[in-house]
Amino acid sequence: MRGVGVQPEAALGQLSRTATIASPVGGAQTALSRFWAQVRTQPTTAVFVVFSLVFGLSVIFVMPPLRGPDEIAHFLRIYSYTRGELLPAAEIDGRKGIFVESDLHNELHFFKGAGEWFAAARDEGVRYGQIMAVHRDFIAATNGEVDQTPVFMPLAGTEGYHPAAYIPYIVAGAIGRALGLEFPDLLLLMRLFGLIAFTAAVAYAIAVTPVLKWAFVLIALLPVAIYNRSVLSADGAALCSALVITALCLSAVYKSAAAPVWQRSLWMTLCALSKQPQIVFVLLEFMVYPLKELRRCWNRVAIVVLPSLILSPMWVVAVSAEIAAWRLQLEESHPPEHFDPIWKLHYMWEHPGHFPMAVWRALSDWGDQLWRELIGILGWQDIVLPTWTYLVLTILLMLVPLQKLQLDGATRARVMVITGLTVLGYFAVVYLLFFLTYTPLDIDHVRGVQGRYFVIALPVAAIFVAAIINLELPNGMSAAIATAGAMSSGIATVEALYRAHW
Repeated sequence: MRGVGVQPEAALGQLSRTATIASPVGGAQTALSRFWAQVRTQPTTAVFVVFSLVFGLSVIFVMPPLRGPDEIAHFLRIYSYTRGELLPAAEIDGRKGIFVESDLHNELHFFKGAGEWFAAARDEGVRYGQIMAVHRDFIAATNGEVDQTPVFMPLAGTEGYHPAAYIPYIVAGAIGRALGLEFPDLLLLMRLFGLIAFTAAVAYAIAVTPVLKWAFVLIALLPVAIYNRSVLSADGAALCSALVITALCLSAVYKSAAAPVWQRSLWMTLCALSKQPQIVFVLLEFMVYPLKELRRCWNRVAIVVLPSLILSPMWVVAVSAEIAAWRLQLEESHPPEHFDPIWKLHYMWEHPGHFPMAVWRALSDWGDQLWRELIGILGWQDIVLPTWTYLVLTILLMLVPLQKLQLDGATRARVMVITGLTVLGYFAVVYLLFFLTYTPLDIDHVRGVQGRYFVIALPVAAIFVAAIINLELPNGMSAAIATAGAMSSGIATVEALYRAHW
């Protein structure tokens, strides 16, 4: 076993000085066979699966360990779940975390330090080939040491993430631990399981949505989406669950294509538990029924939305999660009540204009940055794609939702209103949460919001645009747009990551 005898800093000094619900077996088999039949007959699904796996696998093997955003924190939370720790196991100095074996701590600490060094020195010619060579020497130097005193490591904000956000990673982690895999191999297995599971979920969404299939393909193959499926992140589960519940609710609007209510209930719950702001997606269930039918169908609506409305707040209360506001206090000093959501809500009641102005300033100062992050700024938010990528994909995203929904006027209006409210609600809740928990009052803008959070709302926004414009592109143009955009996204993503790291 390896211990703590050789520190990662010393090694680096040589160079520089990342479900199905229980149901009747026959029903599950029928749903699975129907899904695979759709995959075989729908080119949209096949195109997505091929591109997702090809580009995703490339990203997995190009991306060095722990170079995904907050990947070390996500790994620790997943690792705690593989040990059966539903809630954070320890708290030291107000920081929630877990105790890990010292050899695992050393590996994590090595790659975290390597990432920081690389980010600071890559312009000087440092590449991960050199870092991995140092890692091999580090492993050889620590081999055979037996000190396994557990070491505390903080979760750094991921304590609030529900297991629903990590299901394929947890499965892979449990298998890897049972096989005794070392850290790099365990991380690789987690990434592979995540890519395969999330690709399957998105393929299901594309297969079942009655319209806008090519729009779903393009959104799910944006650089940020490919990247988040390929590293340890809660964003992969967040996007795939949002795509599936959006597709299921839209298919329910087209009555002949409606899925069973239990499927919408399952995916709505997974969507809401993946990330707290996604509880807003419960609004999508209200586009399924005309207003006059809601009283008659209230039991179906309740089956879909109540699990989310109950379980999501219960989880927040159970974990008492902070959103890593401690980071702001390392170099600054703010009154602790500025990060207390209850206190902040009272303040908002007394000063109703503060929050809207803070949102406006954030958008006016960083709107362009947010949009580029939504398309894809990779690594530790430090790898920017070529400028043409953002321009081309923006234009294609504006064109691909142009499709006639083939709905009567009243139904199309209902779809337009509900999807519009869902997009606005999601946007508002994201900013509200970061204002309540992450933004001191003496800062004039909302802190911490990144553009990648909003890719989740793009499928709903595409439906909103289609419902408003209701125009059809020439035959085959949507397929050409989505395919060209997907190829551009994948190639640009893999090329940028390889060029940056190797």
